[in-house]
Amino acid sequence: MTGLPAWVSAALQRKLENISRNDLRRRAQAISDAYRAGGGSDIIRSELDALAYAVVRMPATYAAVRAALSQTARIIPDFAPRSALDIGAGPGTASWAACDAWPCLQRATLIDRNAPLLKLARELHDLAVAPQVEVSAQQADATGALAHGLGADVVMACYALTELPPAAWQAVLARLRSVTGRLLVIVEPGTAGGFKRILDYRNFLLAAGAQIVAPCSHDDACPLAQTPRWCHFNVRLPRSRDHLFAKGADVPFEDEKFSYLIAGEGFGEIQRGRRILATPKVGKAGVALTLCAPDIAEDRVIARNAKEAYRIAKRCDWGDAIER
Repeated sequence: MTGLPAWVSAALQRKLENISRNDLRRRAQAISDAYRAGGGSDIIRSELDALAYAVVRMPATYAAVRAALSQTARIIPDFAPRSALDIGAGPGTASWAACDAWPCLQRATLIDRNAPLLKLARELHDLAVAPQVEVSAQQADATGALAHGLGADVVMACYALTELPPAAWQAVLARLRSVTGRLLVIVEPGTAGGFKRILDYRNFLLAAGAQIVAPCSHDDACPLAQTPRWCHFNVRLPRSRDHLFAKGADVPFEDEKFSYLIAGEGFGEIQRGRRILATPKVGKAGVALTLCAPDIAEDRVIARNAKEAYRIAKRCDWGDAIER
């Protein structure tokens, strides 16, 4: 399971001191209801709202982004970014995941139009023994911030493009690519709608000459585009005591489903393998895998008598990649 870094958890606990857990729970429920109804971060208007959001939502967002970055690091292990630009940063979740994935990171710029969330991001970084990363935060929307010529080795838009009007995403995505030094990271909810947006972003970036790094195994048309199935992945995360209480939950873990796209510049020939698109099934014949491949999602069985390949396949999980 993928939990928040210890320093983030410690800083969040310090912020929660003397906060009424019943008030926290009420605000968490109101925020969840607003998001389910199609609303955005405008519902978050106070320090209590920001803390409620961080308790119930930051762990899942962190786990999804960290999982996407882990897969990326396996494909481009020599990539060592020094700077990150986090669009729609909220409480800094994607930036904290980038710090964990790339300890070489030196500078992170957080952009969000929500003042309470940005304030919380700064406080989390300042309250604990955080990574030695210079963090700056700017209150602005994506369009306004990108117009100022900001740039970084890694540009991230995680659960952020979802809130854009349908007519705005192409202009924003073009600008995101223009300020990306090497790597563009996009994470969306793992719903059919989230995948449809990811597919649109993929087609747009490929047409613009970008290099797809993950999760795709190829640059051809996506074989899932015209099927009821959609490309998404799952990560399990632990729930803290406050998380359980705020959500009114009994199960000590949560599963976050997400879709993602990593596009790069200048990485040359990379080995992406075949991405596993569902939970592997271990049976008498071997390990049954559904793999990302051109034309159609490939069903492959790794037989038990193929000892080394079987050993590797048995250790693989949904979202991992295997050699072609």
